[in-house]
Amino acid sequence: MNRRAQTIEHLERSGEDNGLRRALAARLDTTLKRAGISSSRVARWLDVSEQDVQFWRRGITVPPLNAFTRIAEALNLDVHWLCTGQTPVGPVALEGVAG
Repeated sequence: MNRRAQTIEHLERSGEDNGLRRALAARLDTTLKRAGISSSRVARWLDVSEQDVQFWRRGITVPPLNAFTRIAEALNLDVHWLCTGQTPVGPVALEGVAG
């Protein structure tokens, strides 16, 4: 299964699994806090309500993959990590390591 399919599957399971949903929300919330980005700013980026973003950050609902993808791109993060907490394995993980 490729990474995109794994990410989508994880998001789908997160909607039904409270532990996965809370872990996903914690990564999103921590990432946005560290970047100094408010829920209202994310809402404007994604053209969603601020309440939607607050629900994502609190683990009440799970954002769609396209929202995660856009957030990850804006913050220069790996979308798979943001969604699943898993770091990339293989060539992507080794970029910049060769010395």
